Amino acid sequence: MKPYYDKHGITLYCADNRDVDLPVADFILTDPPFTDATHSGARTNPDWGKSGGNTPGDLGIAFDAFTTTELEEVFARLAPLTRRWLVSFLDYKHTVHLEAHPPEGLRFVRFGVWVKPNSAPQFTGDRPGPGWESLAILHKAGGRMTWNGGGKHGVWTHNIAHHNHRISDHPNAKPLPLLAELIADFSQLGDCILDPFAGSGAVLAAAYLKGRRAVGVERNERHCAAFAFWMEHGRPERLPAQSIPGGGLFDGVAL
Repeated sequence: MKPYYDKHGITLYCADNRDVDLPVADFILTDPPFTDATHSGARTNPDWGKSGGNTPGDLGIAFDAFTTTELEEVFARLAPLTRRWLVSFLDYKHTVHLEAHPPEGLRFVRFGVWVKPNSAPQFTGDRPGPGWESLAILHKAGGRMTWNGGGKHGVWTHNIAHHNHRISDHPNAKPLPLLAELIADFSQLGDCILDPFAGSGAVLAAAYLKGRRAVGVERNERHCAAFAFWMEHGRPERLPAQSIPGGGLFDGVAL
């Protein structure tokens, strides 16, 4: 299959990842769909909704949801493809399931957390609002675990990506500084990063900025086009491998 984008060490396919011959990678970092219950109750900022990302007052997030069976199928397919780590944003119920039932070839290492200080409040005001997402952290079975994070905790604190700090209007785009920190923690310069659920392409963008190669798959051509535009016209200069600013990476970039 011909890539949609293939420059600067970054390759993106516009397809369903089940139809792509995925490569073996040093590190898999991805964000597949959550459960139906989470999607149906999800809310985001008022100007980033399911009608294209720019309709005020539309707070829903419309994605296909994952069943537990689909989750198991995806991770069984990904298990042979990582040389070391696989880190995935997941519904916490799916993370718990993977802890109890890790795919063959991988071991569950840690339940990680992304803390979101500026996440949307509980709009009904009748209960605490959610302010975090879970991360399933797995490693190749039998291999020695090493990472660049030293003794720090499996907790990453970053603001969500507002519309002026994203490379497309994908409603679930992860913030670049968060992804850059994860890539720095779990991979080395020159490594290949795989994201089979590329979405906005933010993992690929962060991999580029951190001096890694990356392969991603995203079936929505609109998001693929926005990512390709950013890589060719809006990307900042590559940042030093050891650090990334906490914000401002998308200043002046508007799609």
